[in-house]
Amino acid sequence: KSKPKEIVKPAQKENVQELTEFLAKQTFDDLGLSPEVLSAVRLGHLKDIEDPLPTEIQALSIPKLLHSNRHVLCAAETGSGKTLAYLLPTLHMLKSDEVNKVKRRLDHPRAIVLVPTRELVSQVVKTAKSLSHHAKHRALGLTSRTPRQKLLESLADGPVDILVTIPTALNTFVKNETLSLADTRYLIIDEADSLFDSGWGEDCQSIIKQLQTINAQKKVQEKIIIVSATLPKSVHGVLDTLFPKLVKITTPSLHRALPNLKQSFVDLARFNGNRQMALLEVLKKNIKDGKTLVFCNTKKAVDILHNWLKTKNINALALYKDAEMSRDETLRLFKTTKKEDMTLNTNVLLSTDIASRGIDTTFVDHVVLYDFPTSVVDYLHRVGRTARAGKTGKATSLIGRKDRMMSDRIRRSIR
Repeated sequence: KSKPKEIVKPAQKENVQELTEFLAKQTFDDLGLSPEVLSAVRLGHLKDIEDPLPTEIQALSIPKLLHSNRHVLCAAETGSGKTLAYLLPTLHMLKSDEVNKVKRRLDHPRAIVLVPTRELVSQVVKTAKSLSHHAKHRALGLTSRTPRQKLLESLADGPVDILVTIPTALNTFVKNETLSLADTRYLIIDEADSLFDSGWGEDCQSIIKQLQTINAQKKVQEKIIIVSATLPKSVHGVLDTLFPKLVKITTPSLHRALPNLKQSFVDLARFNGNRQMALLEVLKKNIKDGKTLVFCNTKKAVDILHNWLKTKNINALALYKDAEMSRDETLRLFKTTKKEDMTLNTNVLLSTDIASRGIDTTFVDHVVLYDFPTSVVDYLHRVGRTARAGKTGKATSLIGRKDRMMSDRIRRSIR
């Protein structure tokens, strides 16, 4: 066998420009991944891309995750390829463990990915399964809605290498002894800003402590990977307390909107403060856009706007908690190509922040912020629903009198 290439440490790079240039030259072969994982990338998930190259966060994270024994934080802008940045090294490490005679056991997942929503469970499982044919592993998704009997049947089919789930569901099934954490060596906490900032913090910390206790008794070292698109101070504080020696990896582009994103801000003063008329003009001006995602701050706002657009002969899709049409059906229709005879306009989706994280929106051309978000973090998550995976996109924000201070702050931060 030929010797693997020596891996150059990005940390040796002295400035942002030099680091960016270095990362742009990296290929998947430079990252230290095993041949079977490389095949899984090229013949599986990225098979439609000729000669695929790693993104910034992948080129930075993968070598560090493979060669560091410490817990690692991977922080990169939304749409930057973070899922592969943690799945590929996790697969590599699972395969290395098998070579070292680590046994695969029923009901004992060896790697667990924690995410905040069912949609994100489905999305990560889909990516993991796209790699499974060549990397020979089994991935399983689990939510609070998964019936115990169905889970038992799935677990009986064979060992689970990667379990993707939400914290509450995992704690429930571990507590009732449906699942065991005894063999779990790798824990990935994806969308960590949501998980630690929105009520799941205690569940996550409980899982971390259980893993640390189990692995300390077995005298093995667990590896915890924290993944996030934004890093609010509150989350920084929690992570520094939990992991004092955490290795932090951030891309040069973190906390800036994507480079392929064209952003514009529409002052509502032109429309005498009328948001509905402003939106109508934006939709008409951009009628050639394939798919437009419109964000509102509340379920009530989506409902009111949905009904008003119907009076203008725009029968758009609507997505919010407890909507008449199911989330899955709404998203399926939004992804489909609109047919001329359809009464429903599947090119426009009105949504609350339910669509700002954890839903596949690589096909969205235009994001409109009908209601302006209340933080920079929420702004970046919303506009990050377009211009993903190297594609171009547009984001249009409607700015009322009360939004001006926040929009000015955001404009300064994205320059």
